[in-house]
Amino acid sequence: RECSGLVLLSGCYRVTEQIQRFFTDARRRGRYPATYRAVTVGIPAEAEGEIRAGLCWQQQGDTTVVVPVPAPGRHSLARKEVKSTLTRYRVLGAAGGCALLQLQPRTAFPEQLPVHLTLLLCPALGDHRHSSRVGKVLGVPFLLPPEAAPTRTQVLDEELLSRLGLSPQQVRRLPLHLHLQQLVLP
Repeated sequence: RECSGLVLLSGCYRVTEQIQRFFTDARRRGRYPATYRAVTVGIPAEAEGEIRAGLCWQQQGDTTVVVPVPAPGRHSLARKEVKSTLTRYRVLGAAGGCALLQLQPRTAFPEQLPVHLTLLLCPALGDHRHSSRVGKVLGVPFLLPPEAAPTRTQVLDEELLSRLGLSPQQVRRLPLHLHLQQLVLP
């Protein structure tokens, strides 16, 4: 699952279309009906801000993954090969090297929030897909290119494992700590 929390279901095609139009129109008018919460491994440098990135699908071996495009060109954006994405965030609390963030995506793209958190160098707890892109040298985090970071189980330091009461073998069962908290509907 991409996240936990609210789920909106409809058994009626007409209602589904109306809801989809509502979300599209709301974004166009500068209203953002979805609010998420995430627990991150790491604390953002700024208490609040925006994460902007071009995102696209890329084939890596036998899987397709979402990767950021550092400087998308106008042509790739126009051809919709790359989508310009934006997420607003605010730190609600921090302790022990982790943070609770409120996230409000201003665009919609699959895996946008986990990728944006990784670009912030604070991957979501339980993000086994994108967190391997955040490396550390002498305790300072940095971003690895997608091809240099194979998908694997998230690596957590001994102190955090101890606080969570987990062994290194149990980490792979740790769920993604990304939660759809609120949906504002018409």
